[in-house]
Amino acid sequence: MKNLKIVKNRFVFTIPAFIFHFLFYILPIVIMIILSFYSWDILSPMKFVGLKNFSQLMKDKWFWNSIVVSFKYTFLAVPIIFVISLILGILLQEEDRFSKIMRVFFYWPYMIPMVAAGTMWKWLFSRNFGLANYIITSMGFQPVDWLDNPTLALFTIVLVQVWVLAGFMMMLFIVGLQAIPEEFYEAASIDGATKFQKFWFITLPLLKNTNISVITLSIANCFRNFTIAYIMTTGGPGYATTVAPLYVYQKAFTDFRLGYASAGSLIILLISFVIAYAVRKVQESEIEGGKI
Repeated sequence: MKNLKIVKNRFVFTIPAFIFHFLFYILPIVIMIILSFYSWDILSPMKFVGLKNFSQLMKDKWFWNSIVVSFKYTFLAVPIIFVISLILGILLQEEDRFSKIMRVFFYWPYMIPMVAAGTMWKWLFSRNFGLANYIITSMGFQPVDWLDNPTLALFTIVLVQVWVLAGFMMMLFIVGLQAIPEEFYEAASIDGATKFQKFWFITLPLLKNTNISVITLSIANCFRNFTIAYIMTTGGPGYATTVAPLYVYQKAFTDFRLGYASAGSLIILLISFVIAYAVRKVQESEIEGGKI
């Protein structure tokens, strides 16, 4: 009876977490699914339209363009985040004062609110008033249209995403690197292995769990990116940086097509599930093959 009472008492402490997840995760998804079958502009009564929103989305070239832009954005950002955070992790894995200070320095961008980070970088890359163009023009070159050129604009917001996430992923790599037994490196040194050989044959294989975690979290953060694109470019120029979440936001709160936007959100959610499932299957296959 005493043990049962302890279990019940412990369950009480999980109730706030259940309420939070229900209100901010489960309930919004349920409402989104319901709204996707309706036409609603907030002012007029809701009208059931069945699968009409989805059929229109299938023909909406700008929606699919936003999906493509999100994939481009993700596949550009994730490899850069991975490489930079791995290098930083290797350089700062020691528990000395310098490494600890530098960890804080690189982790700091992740702690900044995304709206503030996007606004800061938008000013830095401004054509007429930005620090980046000031440095370029002071060297005798012409100012660059960082946010007005379709190709450069996408690369610019990718750069900001890398700046935001690299420090957080660095911390994951540091944890993974510190978990590798030093004996492996000592044995490799006795056998005459070079630093590159130690990295390639010891560090990388033993970091596979961390690698998959970093890649998964990076994909999730990049594919659902909204704030950086919204603050810095508002999806422009044209639709060059209109990522999928931003397109859905515009349909919902600019065109006031909430049912249509909900249907788009559901498709994006399904794509996210497919990506997560694919990454999970890769991880499981690695484990079953004895590679991790």
